[in-house]
Amino acid sequence: MIGYLAVWLSVMGLLLALVLGYQTVGRGLTESLLAPGSTAVHLVIPPGMDARRIAELVDASGARLNPALFYWVARLRGQARAIKAGEYEITSKDTLPGLLDRLVAGDVIHYRLTIPEGDTAQDFLNALAADPHLKHTLEGLDHTQIIAALKLPLSHLEGQLFPDTYVFTGGTTDRQILLAAYHSMQSHLDAVWATRAPDLPLKTPEDALILASIVEKETGIADERAKVAGVFINRLNRGMRLQTDPTVIYGVAKIKQGAVDESTAPRSLTQTELRQDTPYNTYTRVGLPPTPIALPSEAALKAVTHPDQTDALYFVANGTGGHTFSRTLQGHNQAVQQWRKLESSRSDSSAASGGK
Repeated sequence: MIGYLAVWLSVMGLLLALVLGYQTVGRGLTESLLAPGSTAVHLVIPPGMDARRIAELVDASGARLNPALFYWVARLRGQARAIKAGEYEITSKDTLPGLLDRLVAGDVIHYRLTIPEGDTAQDFLNALAADPHLKHTLEGLDHTQIIAALKLPLSHLEGQLFPDTYVFTGGTTDRQILLAAYHSMQSHLDAVWATRAPDLPLKTPEDALILASIVEKETGIADERAKVAGVFINRLNRGMRLQTDPTVIYGVAKIKQGAVDESTAPRSLTQTELRQDTPYNTYTRVGLPPTPIALPSEAALKAVTHPDQTDALYFVANGTGGHTFSRTLQGHNQAVQQWRKLESSRSDSSAASGGK
């Protein structure tokens, strides 16, 4: 049987050489499918397409290819029925045999969508809507409608999607990305909650998620996260207001816009806004806000479930990207004055140089 197959392949190869010309076959198997200096060629193979039609499709894409050679080589190599549908890129490195191997392996194009830590749920949705490689199935739906469409056991979407880089292929739907992000956040949250420090004033995983989102917005410095979390844990234990600006900013933006995204959220607060009572104003209300205010990272989740043991109750920006932590209100006020002097000095320097 094996001998018969070898003879058959030899005969077919001979016939192929006679039909197409020996030199043509040789070049067709070894030369690049793209002319020197050509840009990559995009190729989409629909499901169910046979090898003959795929050969024509590759030829029509702009690759230097004899469709008959492609078809017969695929037949002789046993690859004609193994080519996978998908979105491919033909480059100058590809030869006919190499391309066939990639088509059989399903070496399709992969796209990336990166959602930064600290973005909001609306930022996530905006990024999905703007990605041209995704299939959009949720256009025009608000958060409540999206939750219903995805059948998620949620009352809100904020904080429930894990910020990460999502790798996907063409034709992936926006709902697939959202479901992956939701399950990823649940997995991370379950893991840190299961190993949380004892005696935390956090009653549920959702409490941890809310506090983690606040820590995420308060500092981007890795070494500070657990200490910032420790300050908030201390304040919660003492029944003190959290008095954190990011929650107020979120509440103001939510009232004005309905769904908060980072491109339109206010960056500074007026005294009126600080005094305006909303469910998110941690200057007027004790305890945690009703929902997260952003998408927290794994590091922030770990920080609030394993906070630093600190006696600090206050912190303020130090003007260099970090924070000054204080145990007493007097020490905090001094740190605030130092920060204001630094900011004033910077403003004066900027004015003296024409604002440059």
